[in-house]
Amino acid sequence: MACDMLAYLIPNAGDTHGEVRHIPIPKPSPNFALIKVLRAGVCNTDLEILQGYMGFHGVLGHEFVGRVVEVNSDDAGLRSKWIDQRVCGDINVGCADCFVCLNARGLDDRSGCCQMSRNHCPLRTVLGIL
Repeated sequence: MACDMLAYLIPNAGDTHGEVRHIPIPKPSPNFALIKVLRAGVCNTDLEILQGYMGFHGVLGHEFVGRVVEVNSDDAGLRSKWIDQRVCGDINVGCADCFVCLNARGLDDRSGCCQMSRNHCPLRTVLGIL
């Protein structure tokens, strides 16, 4: 496996430009996986970051699709289950307790109507941006 990867990096807090750089491939923490990104999208938050949004600095690309290339686990079954699986990134982690999380549908209300709203948990944690 290569020891570095390409990344679009905002080098300093508040920079309004980024640059493609070779950076070290991270080692996944215990019970986490390393994903080789095959495609990444640009979302509105990325565009706001390029305008200095909240002094962000770091690697952009939280909307992606890729393949699992490493699983840092002692469980061989877990490793074999996930290695080479296609995955997509979702930076939203739900509370697992509210109506949206329990129903995984994002309905507008508890009546069961079919009109869909945003499917985000109102108590979600957003990873990887700030």
